[in-house]
Amino acid sequence: MCRYDRGVARMDELEARVAALEASHADYRAVLAAVNALGTNQREQSVSLARTNSEVAAVKTDVAELKTEVAAIKTDVAALKTDVAAFKIEFIDFRQETRANFRSVDEQFAELKDLIIGFRDRDRPTD
Repeated sequence: MCRYDRGVARMDELEARVAALEASHADYRAVLAAVNALGTNQREQSVSLARTNSEVAAVKTDVAELKTEVAAIKTDVAALKTDVAAFKIEFIDFRQETRANFRSVDEQFAELKDLIIGFRDRDRPTD
């Protein structure tokens, strides 16, 4: 048996230390791989978030345009309602005027009838 100095490690101790260092190095590589995977995932999420933000901005623009169009349509509908109300008033006035004209025509026909009957009765021989 050889005697080793207390300051020098034995072969089995050295092998154990090397095995521990290799295991630690493997753990380090596993952690590094996990960090790299997490970084890749984060970049993908960042790109996805940027794309989503862009799409949301486009939707907001579309909604703003739709709001403008709806406001214009509401204005047009209000103007149309005003026009319809004015048309109703004009139609009522026209109807009343037409009725008055028909009454006047009826009265004139009645007068003509009375005149025709008066002439006919005057020109008839009396028996």
